[in-house]
Amino acid sequence: MEGVDSLLGRARRVLLAGRAVGWAARGLALAALVALAVELVVRVRPIEPIAPALLAGVLLGAAVAAGGWFRAWPRPGEVARLADLRLGAQERLSTAVEFATSEGTLVRRQRADAAAWAATADPAAVRDPDRHLRPAALALVAGLAVLALSLAPNPALQLLRTQRADRASQDRAAAEVGGLVRQAEKSGPNDPAAPRQALVRQLQKAQVDARKAPDPQSAVAALSQAQAQVRSLQDPHTAGRSEAAAAAGQALQSSPPAAGAGQALAAGDSRAAASQLNQLAGGLSQLSPAEQRQLSGSLAEAAARSASGNPKLSQSLQQASDALGRGDSAAARQALQQAAQAEQEQASAEQFNGDAAQAVNGLQQAKSQLAPQTPGKAGGSGQPGPGQQQGQGGQPGPGQPGQGAGAGQQGKGQGSGSGSASANGSPGSGSGSGQGIGPAGSRGAASSEKVYVPGQSTGSGTPQGNAGDPAAGTDSQLVPFRDVLPEYRSAAQSEVDRELIPQAEQDLVRQYFQDLGQ
Repeated sequence: MEGVDSLLGRARRVLLAGRAVGWAARGLALAALVALAVELVVRVRPIEPIAPALLAGVLLGAAVAAGGWFRAWPRPGEVARLADLRLGAQERLSTAVEFATSEGTLVRRQRADAAAWAATADPAAVRDPDRHLRPAALALVAGLAVLALSLAPNPALQLLRTQRADRASQDRAAAEVGGLVRQAEKSGPNDPAAPRQALVRQLQKAQVDARKAPDPQSAVAALSQAQAQVRSLQDPHTAGRSEAAAAAGQALQSSPPAAGAGQALAAGDSRAAASQLNQLAGGLSQLSPAEQRQLSGSLAEAAARSASGNPKLSQSLQQASDALGRGDSAAARQALQQAAQAEQEQASAEQFNGDAAQAVNGLQQAKSQLAPQTPGKAGGSGQPGPGQQQGQGGQPGPGQPGQGAGAGQQGKGQGSGSGSASANGSPGSGSGSGQGIGPAGSRGAASSEKVYVPGQSTGSGTPQGNAGDPAAGTDSQLVPFRDVLPEYRSAAQSEVDRELIPQAEQDLVRQYFQDLGQ
């Protein structure tokens, strides 16, 4: 029986290998057909991602191949019958297997005959008929079809991806507007409650509209409408009141007791002006009659200068002047406190205008998540040009030093720049002059000559820099621009985010100051 068992063992392995190949071909064909069906379906009803569906087809094909092969494992009796049939053994092998446990002379002779025949037989001939070519060909054809479909454009799937990208961009835009809502809700105790609440409501509505819009274009339209609504919340008279207060401050600077308030008003610092006016009101009783008369005249002049643009401040200053003229310190104190209250309200209005401008800029940034921003189209008013700096909240913008340019191969050039800008309804102004010397194309700063700008205040209330020397031909009102550049840079970078200008222009201002410092 040893020869018979050896032949049957080798025959069984041949059968197992052939059936494994056959079922693998069937499984591969099934997986390819599933992948083809998925590719066809996604052209009608797109799904994304399609990798899980394709993976499911592969797993299904592998399961069918493994299960079919396992069920096709032949038992010993089946192997013996197939070997008798396909090797022409005339039932020698199946008989030997059937009487393997029997004893007797005839049985031993039959086993010996089967063993002798098995020694000359080739077990490779026991393999099943070659039936796996058809599923293999089907798998190849289906695979090529899947490859062709995957490489061909799928309009439905591209549309789905575009819709999902649009939805994601709308969600990002809504998230940015949500950040603006949280920022707007952090209002100070002195902020006007009604405009602040209206600002929050507009931003909340913009957030909902951006998220629920049917497409990015509609979301952009909703955000643009929100920008217009937020701009409408700003006080349009803030700029005029700030200009009038600055004019009043110039008049008050001539009186020593009111010099601090005058400087703050002239610099456009409404909160500091309110504090200085309250201090002036508290110190009226310590002034001599001559100082009170001088202060009364300065207050009258300040009231006259601010009458057209800031009636409330002008009326309070005139009342204080009249009271001092009568010698009524108590009434003058009350009038100055009213003027301080007017400046405090002005400071709150400027703060709200700045916050509203920042919200408009934030909405513009949210719009950039939805569509490419066209340079020069987005943002709002008050875009700076060459030699200009934004002014905000009644604070004048710093003057920019002009850029010198050489002429010829070794020429000398001079340049000056001046400008004014308005943002949030408040003016900015600046002026500058510069000189440059050097070969053509070189920067003026490379010269040993100093570039001078007006030694104006940049918000601290005190002019900065070392004044020029008239004996050297330089105006004493000018200072080297490098002496004031750090404060100008700080003021510009802290205010530029609050202006109604596009992000590209904001970056331009920052880059401009960086270039000046080199």
